[in-house]
Amino acid sequence: MGITGLEMADLVREVCYDMGRGRLRLDGAMAGYRAFTGAVGEGAAFPYVIIGTGEPLQWEAGTGRIDVDGRLVRGPVASSADGAAVDFAAGEKRVGLAVHAGWIAAMEAHGHGVGDVEGLAEALAGRQAASGELDAIAGLTGAAFGRSLLTQGSAEAARSSIGALGNGGVQRMNGAELHVNALTGSDQTLENWMGKMSVMAPAMSLVMDGGQASFRVVAAGGLANNRLYRINGTLAARTDVMSNDVIGDYSCLGLISGSFTELSRIRTTYVATSPGSTNLASRMSFQVGRNGSASMQEALRLEYQALTAFGAVAPSSDNGFALGGAAARWSTVYAASGTISTSDARAKQDVAAVDDALLDAWGTVAWRWFRFGEAVAAKGAAARWHVGLVAQEVRNAIDARLGEGAAVRLGLLCHDAWDAAEDVAAGDRWGLRYEECLALEAAWQRRRMAGIEARLDALEAGDGAG
Repeated sequence: MGITGLEMADLVREVCYDMGRGRLRLDGAMAGYRAFTGAVGEGAAFPYVIIGTGEPLQWEAGTGRIDVDGRLVRGPVASSADGAAVDFAAGEKRVGLAVHAGWIAAMEAHGHGVGDVEGLAEALAGRQAASGELDAIAGLTGAAFGRSLLTQGSAEAARSSIGALGNGGVQRMNGAELHVNALTGSDQTLENWMGKMSVMAPAMSLVMDGGQASFRVVAAGGLANNRLYRINGTLAARTDVMSNDVIGDYSCLGLISGSFTELSRIRTTYVATSPGSTNLASRMSFQVGRNGSASMQEALRLEYQALTAFGAVAPSSDNGFALGGAAARWSTVYAASGTISTSDARAKQDVAAVDDALLDAWGTVAWRWFRFGEAVAAKGAAARWHVGLVAQEVRNAIDARLGEGAAVRLGLLCHDAWDAAEDVAAGDRWGLRYEECLALEAAWQRRRMAGIEARLDALEAGDGAG
């Protein structure tokens, strides 16, 4: 069985009355023979031969096995159907476990392996094949040290056999140095703590602290350009987090006056009031140092739908960026005072009185009261009323007096359009700068009041003359 992979047994033959190309039901051993189920192992493969008694021209030889229902699973290698499974007709057939040409071919192709020599496989069991590499290693000077190390029965014994790391706990490897330091007593300083394990090469050094998952990279020639990165946790004493636990810090330290000092920190804090897998509220804070303080000061805090700044917020360049956008507006702006807009004469040109034609056009603009459609959809009748202007009405009133397109050349009227983006459909929106609208309203009212006063003056002068 070891050569061909097939199980052999003597005097195995059964009669079969089944038909077709598939599995065949076997109907019992013939006189003087055994049934397959009692002669071969469960699931074992064996060579078989089928001969049709009523149809002697139908025959098949192959490799088979017996399934759980006692049927013959066929794998033909030769047959009267050109090697394919024979479509056996109804009637008696004889199925026997017998050597056929396929089995003989497998035997002849095998050659003379280890299994052909009685007892040889047992004698070679557990022996390693010859190796030129092992012979070369055995001839090396100091090979006895390696062999003695391999004979140690435990990791502790192997460490003892190697001995200590050497002076100061340093091992050198091709120009690099491995430092492993155990800190006790007065050695537990910040500098020594950061050097629990380090690899120092000629160009740079990597220092790792296994206790806090930290590492630092040191430039060649000293520690002047040192940077330390670390991750600290607060859960060593228990397994589950609690509200307001600091989960970890990512900090950057620099060497100042010979000591490592923390310069910045990103901190993650678990803030859920009811800790659990469905309540994962957390906070990330960005902390930096400031003059006059030796501790980190929180500069920015990020929470769900909230960004809090602990100080002034300014763009990276003057007059270069917008706050929000036409398709991403702030819903409400809260401020203790109004916004300050540039009004310096040095920043303006073409300064002149407001044109009477524009004031005439503005006089036709109607102030309205209204409700916002989104508010009505969300609140219904509870949606609040507002007083103001309608941008398209302002545009139409000015264009009617000054010509089409005149309104959009004024800074008080704005039209913004945007392309489709993630979660945002393409669209456009009209808007107004209310401070300019109110300024134009004030100019119109001032001109109107001046006209009224002039009319009163004229009337008063006429009465006096009479």
